[in-house]
Amino acid sequence: MQIKQQSLLDLMGAPDVRFSIPKFQRAYSWDAPQCDELWRDIMRAARAHRSHFMGTLIYLEEQRGGMRELSVVDGQQRLTTITLILSAFARYLRETGEQLFGVDADYIASTFLNGNTGTKLLLSPADRATLEAVVSDTTLPEHASEHVVENLQNFEAKMRNDEFDSMALWQGLESLFVIASELDHKRQAPVIFESFNSKGVPLVTADLVRNFLLIAENHSEQKRLFSQYWEPITGVFGDDPGSIKLNNAILGWLAVRLKEVRKFGDAQAFSIFKSYCEDEYDGSIDDLLDEMYAFCMVWAEHYRYHAVKKYKTADWAKLGHKTRVSNRPRAKLDNPESYEYYKKHFGVDPQW
Repeated sequence: MQIKQQSLLDLMGAPDVRFSIPKFQRAYSWDAPQCDELWRDIMRAARAHRSHFMGTLIYLEEQRGGMRELSVVDGQQRLTTITLILSAFARYLRETGEQLFGVDADYIASTFLNGNTGTKLLLSPADRATLEAVVSDTTLPEHASEHVVENLQNFEAKMRNDEFDSMALWQGLESLFVIASELDHKRQAPVIFESFNSKGVPLVTADLVRNFLLIAENHSEQKRLFSQYWEPITGVFGDDPGSIKLNNAILGWLAVRLKEVRKFGDAQAFSIFKSYCEDEYDGSIDDLLDEMYAFCMVWAEHYRYHAVKKYKTADWAKLGHKTRVSNRPRAKLDNPESYEYYKKHFGVDPQW
């Protein structure tokens, strides 16, 4: 396997490259939540003037009619979604007549969307005709792929927003990079695909939260935060195979703290938490981990890892994070409903 770091646009824009999705791959399946998260990542990268890692793109390269055809083993969802963003952006630039330092609708279409032999991305038969129509901006087939059409419309709607910044989008797209991994021979493709999609234990929300909070720190800081907070957090649940109690506690903490989690559910909890940390939160990692530790101690004693989606007290930030089992504070709450929920869930009477 040959591996290298590469700009995603450089890879997609190579004049002799075309991507294809093998028949053993599932159809394109991303929905609005995944597309919205990718959009936010792109725009954040532009605002912060930093690169954004899109993951690994694994492919098998073959020569077909003078073209390098890259059969994509892993990365179809991301590659297709970026193609839809570029398609929507080309339409936007064509409609507005806007140019960004020489980048216009024709440049995007001819460089990233179309090649000498047709579209640069060939999806599976269920989605192929729809994407070809989208890329060429022609009439959709009778039985169009729902995910392709809806996600394109989602991106077009974002670009019609008065706050849309076309330059930021282009800078964000330019910031994307992947680890491009070329397989040595065909026999590797099904094995690699199976390994990526069916083996191993998937990360749960608690794992994602821990990694997100710690991964950007240097080694010594990671070690301090882990020993000072994460080890005690996991310790309050004792024997916890599969981190079931821990994960439910973290989901409970997020549901209490962020009303969007209560609205959209556990599946979107980490994405909402990440957006909150990057776009709104202005405190320290220590404060967040200390608050999480406090909540987990209360949870371990009173909740017994049951969900708290229906928790309706006053804002968690107003309650404060010092809710340890010992020396729990008496919070002054604003209304009888908050009083009753605090009493029920924390097991003590708040100060009225």
